[in-house]
Amino acid sequence: MAFPPVRQAPRISTNELALFMVSSDTARVSIIRRAKNPQTPPIIRYRDARAAICQYLTDIRRPVNCLVTAENMLSQRMDDPSESSMRKEDARHSIEVLHAIQRMSNRLSAFHFIPAPNSQPKLTIQGVEISVRADMLVHGSSRSQQQIGAAILRMTQDDADTDSARARRQEMGYCVAALARLHVEQHIQSERVASNRLCMSIDVQHGEVFQAPNSNVRRVNDIESACRFIAAMWDQV
Repeated sequence: MAFPPVRQAPRISTNELALFMVSSDTARVSIIRRAKNPQTPPIIRYRDARAAICQYLTDIRRPVNCLVTAENMLSQRMDDPSESSMRKEDARHSIEVLHAIQRMSNRLSAFHFIPAPNSQPKLTIQGVEISVRADMLVHGSSRSQQQIGAAILRMTQDDADTDSARARRQEMGYCVAALARLHVEQHIQSERVASNRLCMSIDVQHGEVFQAPNSNVRRVNDIESACRFIAAMWDQV
C-alpha cells in the first residue's frame, strides 16, 4: 500500500487536535508524528452513514426514509461474502450510528440544519493547518438577529463509561465546537452573525451535543497554545 508523502508543513485533523488537547506529553508527540507521517486508510469510516445523517437532519421534516435506505444498503454489505472484513465491520458500526441519530431526534429538534458548502478552506492557527469541515450549517435567530453556526459530526467507538472517559469526551467535544466557531468566523460567508450556541460537535454514539460556550476565550487560547507547540515540534519528530 502506498503512503502519502511526509508532510513538510504542520497539518492536523480536527479529531486529532481534539485528542491532542486531552493527551499526555508522550501521547502528544505520537499524535504529531502520526500527523506528519500520515497513512492512507483502507476505507473512509462512516462515509455512507455520515451522508445519510446529513440528508436526514437537513430535511426539516426529518423523514427516516434516507436512514432506512442507508441501513438496507449497509445490511446487504454485511451479508456480501465478497466484501472485506473491514468493510463489513464498518457497515455494522455505521448501522449502529444510524440508530443512534434517531435516538437523538428530540435532542436535535430545536436546531435548523442546512447543507454545508462542498468546498471549505482549511483553518490555520499559529502556523498549523487544521482540516476543520462543517458537516452542516446551523441557522437560528435571537432577538431578531439572524445567526449562523456549524455542526461537526463525531463518530467514535469509545464505549467506556467511566468518569475519566466521559470527561475526555466532553473536553474533546468542546474543543471541536470551538474549532467550528472559528471556522464559521473565518470561512463561512454569510450575512448572518456567527453564534456560539449554533457551533457544535455532535457525538452521535453517545447522544451528546457540545455547543461552544458563551465564554470561549480560554479554550481558544488553549488551542492556540497547542498549535504553537505542534508547529515548534514538527521538525523534531
